[in-house]
Amino acid sequence: MKVIGIKGNYKNDSQEKPSVYLMADSSLLKDGKPLFLPEFAEEFIARPALVVRINRLGKNIAKRFASRYYDAVTVGLCVEARGVKKEAKLHDEASLCNAFDGSAVLGDFAPVDLIEKPENRVFSVTVNGGDSFTASIDELVMDIDELIEELSKYFTFKIGDILYTGYKESEGISLNINDVICGRIGTEELLHFKVK
Repeated sequence: MKVIGIKGNYKNDSQEKPSVYLMADSSLLKDGKPLFLPEFAEEFIARPALVVRINRLGKNIAKRFASRYYDAVTVGLCVEARGVKKEAKLHDEASLCNAFDGSAVLGDFAPVDLIEKPENRVFSVTVNGGDSFTASIDELVMDIDELIEELSKYFTFKIGDILYTGYKESEGISLNINDVICGRIGTEELLHFKVK
C-alpha cells in the first residue's frame, strides 16, 4: 500500500506547482487513535487535506476514467515536524519531517458521492471546538481526477492506496498536548482524535 502526499495544490498558495512525496504505511494514524507527539522535534504543524482511497489497480489512467479509481473520501491531516533536535543523527526535512510514524492522520471514510453535493464541497478542521481551518475542494489547483491522471504516469495505483490531495502550505495548525481535533466534510464528522 502506498500513502501519497501532495504539498501545495491550492490556488493563491505560496508554491507555484504542487509537489509529491511518499509516506510509509506506518505514517497512517487512523480509527481515532491518539497522536503521540514524538520527542525528536520541538514543534508539530498539521495541515488539513481531503483524502481519497483508491479502489482499483491502474497505470496511465486518463482523466476521463479517473473517477472510477477511487470510492471513498475523508478528511486527513499532514503533520510536519519542525525544529528537529540537534542530537538527531539523521536530518532530512523532506522525508523524515513529513513521513514519520503517525504523520498522516486519517479520518473515517465516507462514500465519494458525499462530495458531489454542493454543501459538501467544503471541509473543515477544528481544534478544541474552535474554527481553525476551512477549505473548498473547488480551490484545488489540480482536482482529484487530474492528480490521478498525472500520478499514474509514475506509479501503479493499487487497491487500498491512500492519496492526500494537497494542503495549503501557507496555513497550518500548531499541535499541542491535550488538543482535541475534529474534521468534517460539510456537516459530517469524519475525523476525531486527541493529541498526547
